[in-house]
Amino acid sequence: MEVGGKILTGAVATALLAVVGHYATSDGYISGLEKAAQTEMTAQGMEGVEVAFGRDPLSRKAVLDGDVSDDMKQKALNAVAAIPGVSDAVWAGSGLVGGTDGGDGSETSGGGANADPAITKCQTAVDQAMDGKKLSFRSGSAYISPASNQILDDVTAALEPCSGLAIAVGGHTDDNGNAEVNKILSQERADRVRAGLIERGIAENMVTATGFGAEQPLATETGPEADARNRRIEFKVQAANKKATNDANSQQGE
Repeated sequence: MEVGGKILTGAVATALLAVVGHYATSDGYISGLEKAAQTEMTAQGMEGVEVAFGRDPLSRKAVLDGDVSDDMKQKALNAVAAIPGVSDAVWAGSGLVGGTDGGDGSETSGGGANADPAITKCQTAVDQAMDGKKLSFRSGSAYISPASNQILDDVTAALEPCSGLAIAVGGHTDDNGNAEVNKILSQERADRVRAGLIERGIAENMVTATGFGAEQPLATETGPEADARNRRIEFKVQAANKKATNDANSQQGE
C-alpha cells in the first residue's frame, strides 16, 4: 500500500518525472513537467495561468501566460520554479522570473533562476530516481516493506554525488483520523526513511527528518484522490547551512 495509508506521492510529483540521464529532456519527461505545473496551478486556484515548455528544442524552462494580476503572476512563477526538474520559469512578454518574492528580490527556496545549480541537479536526480515509485509501509506502522528497499537504494545512489548539500525527509499524511496520531506516524516514517539512507552510506549529518502529519496538504479538496496526493514522503535537497524544511518537492507513500 502507499505509504502506510498515510504517505503517498505528492502532486507536483515524481510520478510525472521520467527516466534518468539523457532522457531528462525527452518529450515524455517534458510532458510530465508540463502536467505537474498545470496541476499545481489548479491546486493553488490559478486556473487562469497556462504553462508551456519548449518542444523544438525540448526545454525544461517553463513559460507562463494568462490574464491575471502581477501578484498572481509572481506567485505562479515561484510555484512552478519550485517543481523538481524545472530549470527556470518566466512570464511570457515580461521580465518576471520564478525564484523571487516579487518584492525585495530575495531568493525563495524553490528551484528557479536564482537556485544553486548543484541543488537543482541533485534534486532532479532524486526525483528521477523515484520515477513514480511509491515507498511502501506496513499499514499503521513505520515498517518499510522489502519492496521499497530498491527505491531507497536508488535515492542513495542519486545523493552520492551531492556531498556538501543536505537532504530533508518530510512525512505527510491525509487528514483522516486523529491529527496527533497522524503526525506521530508521519515522523516515525520520516525517521525510518532517514535511517535507511544513513544505513546505505549517506552521512548522518546530511539528512534530517520531520513529520508534518496533515499540516501541509497538496490537495485541499476531499475524497480518495485528494487523500492519496496528501499522503507522501518528500525529499528536498537544500544548502547544508539552511534550516531543514519540506515545502513539497519530491515524494512518496504508503
